[in-house]
Amino acid sequence: MKRRLFLASAGLLAAPSLVQAERNSITLLVPFAEGGATDQLIRALAKSAGKALGKEIQLENKPSRTGLRLLAQLRAAPPDGSVLMLFPVVTLRALVERGVDFTMGRDATPIMCLAGGTYGVIAKADRFPGGWRDFIAEAREKPGQLSFGSAGNGSVGHVTMARLMAKENIQAVHLPFRGTADGVEALMAGDLDVLAGGTRLHVAVENGEARWLTLWSPQRNPRWPDVPTLVELGYALTETAPFGLIGPPNMPAGERQRLEAAFSAALRTPSVKAVMTRLGMTEDLRGSDAYAAYLAAAAGAEAALGLRPEARQ
Repeated sequence: MKRRLFLASAGLLAAPSLVQAERNSITLLVPFAEGGATDQLIRALAKSAGKALGKEIQLENKPSRTGLRLLAQLRAAPPDGSVLMLFPVVTLRALVERGVDFTMGRDATPIMCLAGGTYGVIAKADRFPGGWRDFIAEAREKPGQLSFGSAGNGSVGHVTMARLMAKENIQAVHLPFRGTADGVEALMAGDLDVLAGGTRLHVAVENGEARWLTLWSPQRNPRWPDVPTLVELGYALTETAPFGLIGPPNMPAGERQRLEAAFSAALRTPSVKAVMTRLGMTEDLRGSDAYAAYLAAAAGAEAALGLRPEARQ
């Protein structure tokens, strides 16, 4: 049975109110710990956008596996642009998996999409010499014998690989790890056939320990120009796990447009571009309407995949 997000539990309703946020500053709720790749980029963006807005943007890091509690806090905030939230794919996925009755536009205001990461699949340097197609061929010859790793159940790597396995009608064992570093260690030890994920895989490739079988970006990455994308391999699929900004429900159009303009300009500043390059991230700039359309389509794709919330560890 579907549940209303903000009436789901007394604990959510008891979340601290942010109505008293200072009007000369903006609070940006971030469901990630400080220091991670997304946190680093959003801090650089906040610094630049804050100058354009004439207000300090203060990040409020509240690490969360789903981000649902932050959505509850956001809804309680005034719709004046003083409180915003970074909205990651993991929160969208949690809404779908848990059957929460949540509609973007009604329960929150989509402001804009900002950026995404570089994701893909790696293998040991001497494994699958023919690339991704070799992995698929061997998995088809040995049903359920090959393995793929990810940074955990429900992660971008897990979900995208599940989609690819379904498209190819093959089976491979999923091995979730507590983090990418553990997955790389298992890959190097030969305990894993391939590993799917994002930023932290780049290091293993650059160190020569592994190589990309495919990248999931819309176009080839200039850092690895010889690595094919999923689109080139015949899949109508890309995955960069884009994240964006949302606000409380009923935000005035003028306030939303002001924020969109400031963050759009920030994305193009040299300091922010340098951070994005260092972290292997790419700009994914979409306005409010386009971002809302993307989220609706992504929610439909998640629902069709049918992953259950109890499968998430």
